Amino acid sequence: EARTAGAQVSELFLAWDAVETAQGVYEDPDGLIAATSFYVTQAQKVLLVLAPMDTAGPLLPAYLADLGWDARDLNFAFYDFMDWVLGALPESLEVVGISIGNEVNLGVPEDEREAFLAFLNGAISHLHGVWPDTPVGTKTTVADGLFGTSANFVRAVNDSTDVVMLNYYLLDDQFQVRPSLNVHNEFSTIAGEFSGREVWLTEVGCPSGSEYCGSSEDKQAGFFHEVFTAWDSQRATFKLVNINWLHDASSAQVAEWAQYYGSTQPAFLEFLGTLGVRTHAGEDKNAWLQIKTEAGARGWHQVSYPTNH
Repeated sequence: EARTAGAQVSELFLAWDAVETAQGVYEDPDGLIAATSFYVTQAQKVLLVLAPMDTAGPLLPAYLADLGWDARDLNFAFYDFMDWVLGALPESLEVVGISIGNEVNLGVPEDEREAFLAFLNGAISHLHGVWPDTPVGTKTTVADGLFGTSANFVRAVNDSTDVVMLNYYLLDDQFQVRPSLNVHNEFSTIAGEFSGREVWLTEVGCPSGSEYCGSSEDKQAGFFHEVFTAWDSQRATFKLVNINWLHDASSAQVAEWAQYYGSTQPAFLEFLGTLGVRTHAGEDKNAWLQIKTEAGARGWHQVSYPTNH
């Protein structure tokens, strides 16, 4: 379905502790790595997220949980984890880039940031040695990161990356949807902040939930119209836009996320549950129709598909 709008890249998120289940013991969680062989048959590229850290905090194997980010054993164990994953990927899979972690500015406590930056620099250097032609970055946030209290840490993270990776949602700190016309000024601000750098918007989304987030299907669709038109004027900076998500989450999935994030805030849960541009049942929302219209107007629709699947 995503390919009907010309989608070229899908994200594969691999938590460190889900892959390294015991010291030096690695497994393919739920067959996610093997499943990427389908992407090979469809000529679909992958943005690979190798995550020692997520929004909610560290994703470290249990035997490393008590070590600091600057611990030698932790650093070398992460290199081994990355090497194992890269070696397990299908040989013909095209990886457009690698992110070390997700929304690390939210997950790393302030007193650990200096050590994490050292850890990050070492991991980037290691990847440059084994996959020198693949851009490496780290996903950070815009609204509560670059435009918030952790702005300096976001800048420091991106000082050592090959590309700037930012997650962009049209929300305030109470998960209320903001006016979509803000997109144009904010794209310009981001481009100015990272002048001369390549920026990837690694998550872009807006919920449609009306009860707690103050949104609607029309507002969600309007957001994506502004994203595409703002992108037109900043194409030299923004080289990748990853729309999050294709489908709404089930109530069971939202309940799992509530436990994972440790939050029962109604607006946050509605945000998670209505972020898709199609319903959970697979029906088009206005936003998906808008995205296909925008992509079609720019000639990005996929017109042919490999058939060897």
